[in-house]
Amino acid sequence: MVRISYVSLMDNNYTYNPDTYWQDTEDSYPHYPTVRHRKRFILSSLRKHCPGGSFSVFDFGCGEGTLLATIQKEFSLQPEQVGGCDISKQAVEGARKKLNSPYLLHEMYPTLTQKFDVMICSEVIEHTTDYENVLRWMAENLNSGGVMIVTTQSGSIHASDRYTGHTQHFILKNLRKMMEGFGLNMLTARLWGWPLFSLQKYLTNIRFDRIQKNYLEGNITLHKKITFSLAYAAYFVHDLIPLGPQIYIVARKA
Repeated sequence: MVRISYVSLMDNNYTYNPDTYWQDTEDSYPHYPTVRHRKRFILSSLRKHCPGGSFSVFDFGCGEGTLLATIQKEFSLQPEQVGGCDISKQAVEGARKKLNSPYLLHEMYPTLTQKFDVMICSEVIEHTTDYENVLRWMAENLNSGGVMIVTTQSGSIHASDRYTGHTQHFILKNLRKMMEGFGLNMLTARLWGWPLFSLQKYLTNIRFDRIQKNYLEGNITLHKKITFSLAYAAYFVHDLIPLGPQIYIVARKA
């Protein structure tokens, strides 16, 4: 069984709303240290496993399009080579402002007119109990020989996780097995984030309302930038330790 449920310390009356979330965090979100490290992992994986430099990429759960915009710029991709979908209408509208792509869709499982060379699903499957169908859809819309990149969470569900609407976390070996069942061969499958990111998660259980107000939401400030930058620098130590709550997977379709 892949799903793991835990009780967190957030108010049980809290209900996650993706549109409200993106509205509240839009300015600060790109600066979160873990968001920057995930982007670093994804870009590094693309350089390593897509050496030709020209490919098409689809981001399932693309949010406001920051990752896709970075990929497009980094690899000089054309608008029709990038695409994404999200259940948040506000997020998709934000993505359309950044990217002039015909494949930015406000749908859960859009019908695509082409398959893509790269499928990315970063911090999405922990938000839905339909995660198996998400991964299946991605595999079906991935070209043969194409690359799938998945990042998600393992371990306990903490206050910060409930705030972003996590429904379950995963066991790495079970997630690997599921993806292999969809015809994907593992290139990288590892844990990341111990000890500092692990500690961060536990600390958010203490007065999460302050963390939410002072760091996660609202405009980015100099204080936030300094705090986030220091954490980002410190978190490089996690590259050396294959443990932690963060799951990174790269797989290739047979």
